Amino acid sequence: MKAALHVGVDSPLLIEEVTLREPGPGEVVVEINAVAVCVTDVLATEGLTLVPPPFITGHAGTGIVRAVGPGVTRTRTGDRIATAGSAECNLCYPCLQGTPSSCDEIFGGMVPPREVGVRSDGTAVYVDGGVGALAEFMVLRESGIVTIDADISIEQASVLGCGVISGLGAVFNVAGVQPGWSVAIVGCGHLGLWMVQAARVAGARTIIAIEWDPVRRALAADLGATHLVDPADGDPVQQVKELTGGRGVDAALEAGGTTLAAEQAFAMARGGGVVVPTSMAQPADSITLNALDFGVGAKRISSSQTGGGYLKRDIPLYASMLENGIIDSTHIISKTFSLDEVNAAFSAARNKEVITGVVRF
Repeated sequence: MKAALHVGVDSPLLIEEVTLREPGPGEVVVEINAVAVCVTDVLATEGLTLVPPPFITGHAGTGIVRAVGPGVTRTRTGDRIATAGSAECNLCYPCLQGTPSSCDEIFGGMVPPREVGVRSDGTAVYVDGGVGALAEFMVLRESGIVTIDADISIEQASVLGCGVISGLGAVFNVAGVQPGWSVAIVGCGHLGLWMVQAARVAGARTIIAIEWDPVRRALAADLGATHLVDPADGDPVQQVKELTGGRGVDAALEAGGTTLAAEQAFAMARGGGVVVPTSMAQPADSITLNALDFGVGAKRISSSQTGGGYLKRDIPLYASMLENGIIDSTHIISKTFSLDEVNAAFSAARNKEVITGVVRF
């Protein structure tokens, strides 16, 4: 099979033939149809991963199951599936405690790394995040895939396991936004625009989109934002407070990918409000919060891994919402690429030239 192979931080992804191994216990072989490119995948190729090269990246995709290994119980050959950068084994301590978004298998796919095949010279090939979807075929863990039945395009199916579940889940599951709430979303890209839609669906009265890029601000308005904040017009925290009678919002969600965005989200939340940081900054970075506001502000800070819910419950639900037009991918899936154009897809994500690019096989 052909795969996009990362061989070093200073090298482009290489399209190479890789010999895939047979599925082991609890694993399936999937013919990949499409993969959504997330900035997390880009960061992995820049060194922000625990997996050594050579590896195949890509964590959100869709395809058809072509073979199953021993012990597979939920999935059959011919099933259409979506995969995510998460897992839900239903056996580990976090899963049994009702927090599957912290499933042991999430990082268990990176330490030690999952070997899925070999290059032509016999060198082992690993997968980033335990997934590695940027390949014509892939050996995937059943714990990280979900069968979908909704009548949606392969491009729509490919975004379910990243932007959709992470953005909608952060609003529905983690923040628990209620009708009439005020919500601020810091950053309106691959993740934030799904949050805007989720806040609208949840019945938020005020949805404030904070974004530097005028095109993305306009998209946020089209998708349900009631107010737009341009940080170039002044301190965005102060702008949000002015829009909420000086209180701040009931829920502030960060989707900007920087420590500043997280600090601003915290400051935007009212006393007793909820703050949801969702994106990845550099591992060594630190976030600075006002000590008084942190100590006695009664704010609830809940970080969000893949929407904080249940893969097997939420992905089919969100697929149905796409199918029925409750949420819209039209403005978010910006461009499709072939596998041979994968480096252009990564460059477009890195430089914010697209909201979400999809590699279609």
